Amino acid sequence: MFDNAPFTTRPFVLLAIFLLSLVYSCNNVTDTSNLAVVEGSVYTYSEGQLVPVENALISALEVYRQTETDLNGKYSFSLDISAEQQITLQASKAGYISGEVRALAKTGEVFRAPDITLTLINSDTTGGLPVSTSGDAAHIQVLENPPAQIYIYSSGLQESATLRFVVTDAEGNAVDNQHSETVFFRILNGPGGGEYLFPDSMTSKNGLVSTTLNSGIKAGPVQIEAYFVRSGATYRTIPPRLAIYGGLPDQDHFSLAAEQRNIAGQVNFGIVDNITAFVGDKFSNPVAPGTIVYFTTQYGIIQGAAVTDELGRAVVQYLTAAPLPTDPANNSFTEIRAYTFSDTLGEKKVETSLNLLLSAATAGIEITPQSFNYTNLNNGIAFDYKVRDIYGNPLVADTRIKVSSTAGTLYGDKDLTLLDNTLPGNGSTEFSFSWAPGDSLKDTQVYINIQVTSPQSGNGSRSLRLVGTKVDSLP
Repeated sequence: MFDNAPFTTRPFVLLAIFLLSLVYSCNNVTDTSNLAVVEGSVYTYSEGQLVPVENALISALEVYRQTETDLNGKYSFSLDISAEQQITLQASKAGYISGEVRALAKTGEVFRAPDITLTLINSDTTGGLPVSTSGDAAHIQVLENPPAQIYIYSSGLQESATLRFVVTDAEGNAVDNQHSETVFFRILNGPGGGEYLFPDSMTSKNGLVSTTLNSGIKAGPVQIEAYFVRSGATYRTIPPRLAIYGGLPDQDHFSLAAEQRNIAGQVNFGIVDNITAFVGDKFSNPVAPGTIVYFTTQYGIIQGAAVTDELGRAVVQYLTAAPLPTDPANNSFTEIRAYTFSDTLGEKKVETSLNLLLSAATAGIEITPQSFNYTNLNNGIAFDYKVRDIYGNPLVADTRIKVSSTAGTLYGDKDLTLLDNTLPGNGSTEFSFSWAPGDSLKDTQVYINIQVTSPQSGNGSRSLRLVGTKVDSLP
């Protein structure tokens, strides 16, 4: 249509077409920020087993969306919504009694809906009404064990679990609809964080009933009871406990601790020290067991990662080895860092750290005064002394300091065992004691001994002897 256009105008026409197509394409770009994804599964009960239902029609009633289940009974669809919305999911297929569950569609998130269990329609060969195949209800039992755990509300992880039961007669047959019973569900014990069951009662269809446990904001075990009443008698079952685990790691609830904060890393290679990360969620609950925590160290060697237990603890072993601190006279510490992620995509990192003292060999014991004189008078003499490593750091825990004398009486820091100290000062590197001769001490000389005994893999043992001399008078 542009073949006869003047040569000078053709480029402008083509440019106009390009701009119009660009505007059109931009207007048709889908905004994914409002998309909510809902997924789930559909099963049926056959010969005592749950089997997936293929090609079941899934209808989201409030938003008029439909899809079908795949070979594994799974389905998934997306919704363009502007706010959080409750929807009803209905599953149907020829030859089955329809089932439905409630789901919560959240913008920008994937919601795992409770599973739907369909019941086969049990008809006679003439296509008439269902045939009675059971006696009166006599038992209720767990159809399958529920998931071992779900996660607290707003964790971004699975927050609900469907529990299925079957009502049977005295011979163990699933009761038919002519002998159906209303089964009630209740939480016997739970953490008390707002967890709830929905529905709290259901009339059996071909013996099958189910309820869904929805988590609250607290972690802990949950015990559920299912029961029905017939002719004044109560029939019940209590399935295995189901745990509500904590949410994702939170920066304010992430910390580190060392079994020993002071180890003789500059003296001995191969010392093992346990490092524990404590990981909680924003509600102060332990995070889900199996949360991975990663570790690094400035000096020495440390295991790279560990997973949390049910209390949110992840433990690795630190090993003294090369490299050692490059300027130990000014800094004999190694920084140990731990990090994990506060989202499921591994994009938001939370970190914490601690400093571990790698102390060196025991230095010579320093004491003031280094010698002394005494008379027959009972005049006490005060001593200050220092026990530390060659860089002025405290020695490791369980180092024993023993002060003894051949005569007279000692007071003060004469027998002590060091704690796990990392900073120098009074009680960690600086000590004092006093010696008094008593009345009319006859010994012409007194020896005071200071013995520093190191534990295994410690800084090393040291000793010092002071000599006191008896004089007629003191200057």
